[in-house]
Amino acid sequence: MCTDAFVGLAKEESKNLGMPTLPLVIIPHPLGGEAKDVVHERAHYALDQVIRALVQHPAQ
Repeated sequence: MCTDAFVGLAKEESKNLGMPTLPLVIIPHPLGGEAKDVVHERAHYALDQVIRALVQHPAQ
């Protein structure tokens, strides 16, 4: 899971760690300093992505 500002880094790291097909859960940047309701909204947004990644991605 990362914010959209770090997608490139997350993809590179997953590749370097031998998991090039690792699904990423991406939320809008920034997260730090945001109001509680914004954080809850982003968590809700991420939940669908987390479920999809767990269901569709085979364990390695």
